[in-house]
Amino acid sequence: MRYNIINKLIRDNDYKTYLEIGTQADQCLSKIRCEYKVGVDPNPVFHHSKNCDIFYKITSDEFFEQNEIAFDIIFIDGFHHAGQVIRDINHSLLILKEGGTIVVHDCNPQSHAAQTIPESHIPSWNGDVWKAWVWFRMYREDLKMHVIDEDQGCGIISTGRQKRLQTDLEISYENLENNRKKWLNLLQF
Repeated sequence: MRYNIINKLIRDNDYKTYLEIGTQADQCLSKIRCEYKVGVDPNPVFHHSKNCDIFYKITSDEFFEQNEIAFDIIFIDGFHHAGQVIRDINHSLLILKEGGTIVVHDCNPQSHAAQTIPESHIPSWNGDVWKAWVWFRMYREDLKMHVIDEDQGCGIISTGRQKRLQTDLEISYENLENNRKKWLNLLQF
């Protein structure tokens, strides 16, 4: 599960500060073991005050506009549209402490319906988060990126070096199906 991956990163790197974008029904926030936790969600399903130090009931764009804190680890599971995910990753990179990690949920949709925009009302809807992931793999050499093939795909981003993904193929779900391991840099947990 996503929280196992995040908690392992926290333990292995002795991280102290955690930001969660998109807390929704608390599938993760209350399970995270970190000294200082901040949650952001404009429409939380329940009250989060016991699960984190500070909770903001605003959009991620509004949060990043006012935030002055740097974080060791940031979990992005907010608005599942590629354009928003690109903004959330870019903003997160600006407030990520040296040696920090960004985790992006929903990078590995298992069906065409799971990644359809607008949202298809299926149990495991991922949106087109994967397109944002592929975009960063294509255009950013200064990041290390891979997706853990667990819990709908948990993308791991840290600063470093990567060979840019090169493809002449259309960024479509059909081409993702045929190039999943390469495009996502898919690894087992």
